[in-house]
Amino acid sequence: MAMTGSTPCSSMSNHTKERVTMTKVTLENFYSNLIAQHEEREMRQKKLEKVMEEEGLKDEEKRLRRSAHARKETEFLRLKRTRLGLEDFESLKVIGRGAFGEVRLVQKKDTGHVYAMKILRKADMLEKEQNILFA
Repeated sequence: MAMTGSTPCSSMSNHTKERVTMTKVTLENFYSNLIAQHEEREMRQKKLEKVMEEEGLKDEEKRLRRSAHARKETEFLRLKRTRLGLEDFESLKVIGRGAFGEVRLVQKKDTGHVYAMKILRKADMLEKEQNILFA
C-alpha cells in the first residue's frame, strides 16, 4: 500500500492523534517564539541606531557601540541556550512537600540569587497516571 501525502484521521488511534496535535503545537510555539525573538533583536538594533544618530556620534564611536551591542546579544543568546540543572544550585532548605515531590529554597551558585525550586518525581507522577508533558 503506497503512502500519500496524508493519512486519513479515521485510521489513526486516539493516542496517535493526541501525539500529532501535541507535536504540532510544540513546533508552532517553537517557531513563533523564534520569530518573536528575532524581531526583538532587530528592534533593539534599530533602537541603538536611533540613539546613536540622536547623540550625533562619530563613525568610530558608532562602530564601537555596535560591536559592544553584538557581544551583549551573543552572550544573551548563549545564556538562553544553557540548561540549568541541580548542580547549578545550592539547596538551602526544604520549604514544602507534596504528593509528587518537594519545593526547596535554593541559591544559584554563580549569581547568588535565591529561588524556590520545585523538584518533581517523574516516576510517582506516571504511576498516578498524570498526563504532564516533560521537556
